[in-house]
Amino acid sequence: MRNSKWTVKMLATAAISMAISFLLSYLTLFKMPLGGSVTVLSMLPLMLFSWIYGVLPGITAGLGYGLLQFLQEPYIVHWAQVLLDYPIAFAMLGLAGTFRKKNGSWALPAGIVLAGFGRFAVHTISGLIFFTDFTDLSLWGGFVSSALYNGGYMGVETAFTAIIASLPPVQSMARRLGAL
Repeated sequence: MRNSKWTVKMLATAAISMAISFLLSYLTLFKMPLGGSVTVLSMLPLMLFSWIYGVLPGITAGLGYGLLQFLQEPYIVHWAQVLLDYPIAFAMLGLAGTFRKKNGSWALPAGIVLAGFGRFAVHTISGLIFFTDFTDLSLWGGFVSSALYNGGYMGVETAFTAIIASLPPVQSMARRLGAL
């Protein structure tokens, strides 16, 4: 991917993936009280983009999508927290393309789990740094509480997305889109 350039088709696909993900992010199954939610497959279009075009284009599209998420419902504590919770966390969705060259029905769901874990890790670090009250909790307690909070919605969102991506019709569609 280092020597390749973004084509018009790639840009259009990225824009459509971001737009569909953005629209799906409004379809929430439940919202967490301090931010985060489980949506109806809002990560899947961006993860399929990454699956088709690779990790680096996926990370780039995820960065753009993170900025859209910031515009949608910003929660600001500190500028570094904004970077972690929006562009960096959503850039991790690009990791879904990690196993795209592998054969097997496990590859796309495994990439989705990796991408979901990457996003979870960034949100957990942000939570530890910016949302933990260290007067009441130790560093370990702050990490555990941040991991439990973020894992509560990210685990469900990632599992739901990976399960749907493992279904034969989605697998077939991903293969066909990747061959275009």
